[in-house]
Amino acid sequence: MIRFAFAGRCSTEDLQDPDASRNWQLTRARALIEPAGGQIVSEFFDVGHSRSLPWQRRPARTSFSKPSATRIAGSTRS
Repeated sequence: MIRFAFAGRCSTEDLQDPDASRNWQLTRARALIEPAGGQIVSEFFDVGHSRSLPWQRRPARTSFSKPSATRIAGSTRS
């Protein structure tokens, strides 16, 4: 098994439904990695941050140091 961390985003709750956006992105990621034996073991999701924001400044980036936990930055999910 090849382990992956999923990092997704949606721009704002006003323009996109965060749950629908996360589900769509996660479905696409799984379709890409699972046929090759991949599995998503951690999830990170930013809500309300532009795609032009560099990775180093994204809230989800700080969660990568804790790969066993699921973090969804900018959301009330745990």
